[in-house]
Amino acid sequence: MTQTFYDSRAERTMAEAAADQARAAAEATRAETALRLDQARRQADDDRAARADRAREARRKDKADQRELRRIRRAEVKAQRRQARRDSAVLLAATVVQRAPLMVGGVAMSAPILIAWNGQLAFAREVMHLGVLAPALPIALEGAAWYLAYLTHTAIKAHLPAGRYRAWTWGLAGVAAGMNAWHGIADNATPGNPWAGVQVGIVLALASLLGILLWELTASQHKRQQDQDRNGSTAAEIRRAAWRRLRYPRLSWAAASIQAARAGHDAEAAWVAAWVDRYGIGPHASRRDRRLARKIADFNARADREAAESGRLAIIDGAIVERPSPSIVIDVEQIDSPSIDTPPSIEGDRSISVRSIEPVVDHRPKPSTNRTSTRTPRRSIDGHRAELARLIQAGAIEARPDAEPIRKALRCAPKTAATLRDELRNANSARNSARAPREAITDPQSSEG
Repeated sequence: MTQTFYDSRAERTMAEAAADQARAAAEATRAETALRLDQARRQADDDRAARADRAREARRKDKADQRELRRIRRAEVKAQRRQARRDSAVLLAATVVQRAPLMVGGVAMSAPILIAWNGQLAFAREVMHLGVLAPALPIALEGAAWYLAYLTHTAIKAHLPAGRYRAWTWGLAGVAAGMNAWHGIADNATPGNPWAGVQVGIVLALASLLGILLWELTASQHKRQQDQDRNGSTAAEIRRAAWRRLRYPRLSWAAASIQAARAGHDAEAAWVAAWVDRYGIGPHASRRDRRLARKIADFNARADREAAESGRLAIIDGAIVERPSPSIVIDVEQIDSPSIDTPPSIEGDRSISVRSIEPVVDHRPKPSTNRTSTRTPRRSIDGHRAELARLIQAGAIEARPDAEPIRKALRCAPKTAATLRDELRNANSARNSARAPREAITDPQSSEG
């Protein structure tokens, strides 16, 4: 809508008012824009300050965390160092406690070397006249002796025999001791008494042997500890074994020989076997029984020797057996007893020869004794068979007896009675099984019916 002005002044006035109004609006817009820009700038400044504060706070917190972490790490390092120092102290104390005896022993073993060195050096200079080479003699002797001692240690550690190393060690130690004894006697001898230095020589010789003796005791202790760890032997068992070697040297030697010959025997079984070989009874028997058994064993040994010389004993397949005598053989066929019948054979009947139980004159010397022996003479198994056949034929015992009647009648061992009983039963079974076919052949009609 347009306005129409009839007066130019009014038109100018309205134009000026419109211009003023436009300028006021523009100024207001500019002021509002400036205000918004200022607010945006202040907001940006506030945000930037807040971010800076947060960054500073984060950096401060990080620094605090790092300081705390460094403090914790320093504390841990200090604690580890303290623990390491304590562990080192404990380890050092344990090492000192463990190694102190070895160090003391090393000093004790080294001191005699210094003492022995002078005597050997003097022997090399004054007797052997080695001159500048005189120190080579004590070096050779002492060095060889201690090298052999080292070989002994390595052999024991590897569970190998060390006897020859010990023997050579003591041999060289003996040579060194002789040189030291000579040095002590010769240097302290006087014109009036050439043996005035005997005491000094003996002391020097013993001092020379002291180091090797200490080493030998140390090696023996290690060897015993290895044996105990391997075999589980206690101190009491070791003392008992040592006392056995001291108290019964011959039996200990015999037990060691038995254990070496028989792979399956342990030390105790070999010890019992050695007692049985010597006394005839074990070590648990009384002294009286051992003496009596020793006499019985001597008598049996003489009787066995006479039997071997006369040819009554022989070795067959590694076993000692008694040869049968033709003069005391009987024929079992003459004893018509159903208990010992054998089944018919295709081959011709053969007589079974057994030993007779009739008393035979024995010309062997008898031990003198005032006691009357009532013991029944021992029979062989063939003698028991013959006696059993005689008793069955005489009716003194039934044809199919048990083991107990056989044992009482023959006065034999239960095992022998059981063997004879089984033989009778087997013979009767074989006879019955062989008789059945013959009856079937002689009476076919009855078998058909």
